[in-house]
Amino acid sequence: MAAKDSTVISDEEYLEWLTSTSKGCISTEAMELLVEATTSGCNGEIEVDLGDTLFAIPCSQLPEAWANLIHVHCIDDYQLGSIVKLKPGDIVVDGGAYIGFFAVKVALAMKRDGLIIAVEPNPAARSILYKNFELNSLERIARIDPRSLGGCEYCLREIHVTEPWVNTSMYKSYIAEMRVEVFKTLRVPSISLKRLMKDHGLDAINLLKLDVEGAEQEVLERASNDGILSPSTISQVIVEVHPPLIRVEDIEALLRDNGYKTIVKSFGSDWKQAVVIGIS
Repeated sequence: MAAKDSTVISDEEYLEWLTSTSKGCISTEAMELLVEATTSGCNGEIEVDLGDTLFAIPCSQLPEAWANLIHVHCIDDYQLGSIVKLKPGDIVVDGGAYIGFFAVKVALAMKRDGLIIAVEPNPAARSILYKNFELNSLERIARIDPRSLGGCEYCLREIHVTEPWVNTSMYKSYIAEMRVEVFKTLRVPSISLKRLMKDHGLDAINLLKLDVEGAEQEVLERASNDGILSPSTISQVIVEVHPPLIRVEDIEALLRDNGYKTIVKSFGSDWKQAVVIGIS
């Protein structure tokens, strides 16, 4: 999930967007907590109660984590329930799970019955991801995979952990485009989607969501070459695209060439992101 472009949107405008977009979606009490933590600061983490879900959010990751929450739960970037359909017992791979906003929403859509593979190589984000699964009693249906998804069957890759975490990426060009700072570089195992499915004993999945900060195209191209990028193996695909590093039309073409119908949701240059959905 990309952060806002600070060269286009001021901090004041950003906070106004956060608060106005939260209205009617996030309770007044939760929104006041987020505003206070964003503007005045806090220590450690805050817990935000959305009624049916509860999230631990690190103070250090605000306001970007708040924006991510809005995109997933309020704006519904990924069109869950309208275009993307899930039912109890389904299997979901969440590539780039961050701190769990989408994975928890998926669990609710499946009525906590199914399997979620949450892929998150950033250990700092992963610690909060574990906590959010615990807060929402999802340990039974959720697995966390600490590797990164990429274009190799198995290899070691560098990930550049940024502030904010949402922009952590294997691509320095992506980080430069997002104008964020790298505070740590880690060497982690990177695997193909086919290897991930094999390691978790999966022959097919109902939904693949990719938000891997610039690596989306290489993941899909490898899956296509491996013969698993098809509606018969992966029923639905959600890809967050970050222009100009990756072009929406290239992801659309890749999905269409492999048998999917595509729907695009664009957010404009302020956010440098779009979502491409592939369905059968």
